[in-house]
Amino acid sequence: MSYDGIVTRKIVNELREKLLGGKIQKVTQPSKNDIVFNVYSMGKNYKLLLSANNNEARINLTNKKYENPDVPPNFCMVLRKHINQGKIIDISQRGLDRVVIFSISSIDEMGFDTSKKLIVEIMGKYSNIILVNDDYRIIDAIKRVNSQMSSVREIFPSLQYEFIDDDKEDITKDDFKLDIKTLDQKLADNQVPYKIFHQNYTGFSPAVGKELVFRAGIDDRINWGLVSEDEKRKLDKLLQELAEDIRNNKLSSFVYKDKYKIKDFHCLELTHLSYKRDLMNTMSDAIDKFFNTNKTHDRLNQKKSDLNKKLNSSIKTVDKKIKILMSNLENKDSIDKFKKRGDLLAANVYKINKGDKEVKVLDYYNNNEESIISIDPLKTPWENVEATYTRSKKLKASYDYAKKDLPKQKELLAYLEQTKDFINRSTSIEDLADIREELVEMKIIKKKAKNKKKSSKKSKPYHYVTKNSSDIYVGKNSKQNDYITLKLANKDDLWFHIKDLPGSHVILRNDNIDEDDIKIAAYLAAINSSVSRGNKVDIDYTQKKNVNKAKGAKPGMVYYTDFNTITIDTSIDLKAHYKEVK
Repeated sequence: MSYDGIVTRKIVNELREKLLGGKIQKVTQPSKNDIVFNVYSMGKNYKLLLSANNNEARINLTNKKYENPDVPPNFCMVLRKHINQGKIIDISQRGLDRVVIFSISSIDEMGFDTSKKLIVEIMGKYSNIILVNDDYRIIDAIKRVNSQMSSVREIFPSLQYEFIDDDKEDITKDDFKLDIKTLDQKLADNQVPYKIFHQNYTGFSPAVGKELVFRAGIDDRINWGLVSEDEKRKLDKLLQELAEDIRNNKLSSFVYKDKYKIKDFHCLELTHLSYKRDLMNTMSDAIDKFFNTNKTHDRLNQKKSDLNKKLNSSIKTVDKKIKILMSNLENKDSIDKFKKRGDLLAANVYKINKGDKEVKVLDYYNNNEESIISIDPLKTPWENVEATYTRSKKLKASYDYAKKDLPKQKELLAYLEQTKDFINRSTSIEDLADIREELVEMKIIKKKAKNKKKSSKKSKPYHYVTKNSSDIYVGKNSKQNDYITLKLANKDDLWFHIKDLPGSHVILRNDNIDEDDIKIAAYLAAINSSVSRGNKVDIDYTQKKNVNKAKGAKPGMVYYTDFNTITIDTSIDLKAHYKEVK
């Protein structure tokens, strides 16, 4: 992601063109580090996003609809108090740095004209949105920073705001003098060529340096000491041309993508990238497209990671409990062993004196053979007898409990593994929300705070139709597995599931099911399972009437009889033989 100072300049120019003189009609804070302004300007409504998220910090106009919390955060309330209904009178960039200043004129509570500045700093994990008065006294910030958090600068209400300066050169200044020839005199021979730009010039990302080096024909594998004088002159010419383009706003808007996703965006043609380049109408469009594509994916992965973390903890606990229960079952022989030992000690208690470490007895359980039993010298004879009986009783109780609880724990582990598979295969936030709700109901994870807005949108099972007009339903989570199998399916519908592994239930329905339908349904059961693509997978299938659920069983846990098995090669794509019904 290349949201550098050059992209910031392009964005500022676009915002000045569209928003100067505009009125801030609404201020919202959809998430912890994001602010959205609704701005009315020159007869149009615009939505301006200001983000201080660590890896997603940016400023851009957006068309995305954001959900807002029921209770506005404190910083949102501060902004509403000071700049809501205010007029944007200036938008400026500090040099070529990723710092943008919005100057806003508004009327205070007493009816007097007042001016505020909203400063957006795009600095990775140090990104911030800071409201100051006209004298740069801090009113508040979306991220307050105390002395323990930063030794460079505190950001707190009533403190004086200070810009962070660096010793880099701004190539857009009229008195810019640090050209390549001048810079060459202080560079080491082992310097990597593309790094000289972001290390010495404000606003440059590594991508821009790589592009200039590429355009100059410099081999990216060599160090600065091997760059020829002719290549240095080309590099300097390219740098001067770039400076002119930035000053004259001769910048474009591009997104760069591979076959699967948008990889980057910039206002320069990054010809060194081996990605397809799409020209966008505005830089905001390019940025919005990049983040709407990738942020959703990142959010999805983050939510998967959070759920898996909780689930893995439960799996670890259950797995440990199963091992203990199995160990208790293995102690079955010890129950009788200690019971018999207690009987022998009781029968020979008259032979035992306190302080004895062992006693010789005739083992009437074993043809009266002489046997030696170790005892505790600190216990009385009858205390040794009682201790031995107690040990036998505890082993018996543990055995009985393990015999009863082990099947439950194994079923719970299977359910957890199945749920983990569903999490990893989820393709939307809604799918994960449903899984989370299910886990809360099962008391596996805790319920979220009450003031969090509950999503009303529910995910539905996949629904496909084959060329033979057969309907196929695929569960996305354990509850959906139960629904399509126990409620949706008719008794004569075919039910499919991967053999002995976690996966989705699949229902095939048609009065005239053919072999192709069975193959397609089995294929969908295979690719919607915990087995990775490209493998040959065994799929069991039977009529729904042969599928049953035990009383009290976990969601999605069923057993089935009278089934057939088909082997599916998931490397053979059958998507052309069915279509999804939305």
